[in-house]
Amino acid sequence: MQDDLIIRHLTGETSAEEDRQLLAWVALLPENDRYYRTAKNIFELSSKHYAETSKEKLTINVDQEWNHFINTISTSKKETPIRSIIPVSHSGRWLRIAATLLLVAVSGYVINYFVFRSTELQFLTTDNTRSVSLPDGSKIMLNKHSELTYTSSYGNKDRSVTLKGEGFFDVEKDAQRPFIISINNAQVEVLGTSFNVQGYDHRTEIEVTVQTGVVRFSVPEIKNQVKLTAGQKGVYAKTNSELSSTVNSDVNFLSWNTRKIIFVENDLRSVVETLNKIYQVNITLPNNIPNSCSVTVTFDHQTLESVLNVLKSTLNLTYTINGNQIEITSAGC
Repeated sequence: MQDDLIIRHLTGETSAEEDRQLLAWVALLPENDRYYRTAKNIFELSSKHYAETSKEKLTINVDQEWNHFINTISTSKKETPIRSIIPVSHSGRWLRIAATLLLVAVSGYVINYFVFRSTELQFLTTDNTRSVSLPDGSKIMLNKHSELTYTSSYGNKDRSVTLKGEGFFDVEKDAQRPFIISINNAQVEVLGTSFNVQGYDHRTEIEVTVQTGVVRFSVPEIKNQVKLTAGQKGVYAKTNSELSSTVNSDVNFLSWNTRKIIFVENDLRSVVETLNKIYQVNITLPNNIPNSCSVTVTFDHQTLESVLNVLKSTLNLTYTINGNQIEITSAGC
């Protein structure tokens, strides 16, 4: 059943809900992650051979297709996998080829080749956070709905990773090999430090907040960079391509990881903004909420439901909940 879901995902035939289920399964166990990457590599490598003939009439000989695939492996060991997407209009052809490849692959040589000689390692999260340890001892905590990727050459000349979403990095010092994070069209480079990077695709800004050490935050596209030290934050605004640095005044910038949230006379609007970031929900406020609504409270490893109950009792709030959509309708402060 899981093989069928993976195959349909690779051929672009899954729904959004099925994609969510698959990502949850991949993030559940390291074995699941390796299995998915194996299937993906097999599919992408096979696509290299068949892309040129994808418009031909569908005539599939299983033995012949497998022999073509083995020949492709023998001539492609030193090449980077092609990340092409097969047109949905030919999904029937590719579904059968991919199914054949997967069934053979799980039993022997190809699993060994792709798992142990894979050029890319990928770590995903869905509705959970996840700790990742790199070969050099550096540690990353990934926030929800995030992705970290690095290749098997990590640590040779440099230490390069790619991030989608948000992560807190605790990087081992190595003066000879800089640690480089690519996120969208921006780059973060360090020698050894701890810092947080937030750059979800749906947000208009990329933020780098330094806890210890020194970080260089650059955007090659605009030929600009800023040097950040402990207690500083760099912000790249995607909309107007501006890069700036400032003192970090947000005591809760790591709350998604520590699960400790501190509010000291914060107005309700800033409280809502913080909760939206930490719990990845969409809490909205009416325009008539008075500025006198301030919050002073500390939460430690509490659920969003518990947080809302405290705010409800202290500020006399009324609200409705519909999944991740929470609408505060009134406040008695």
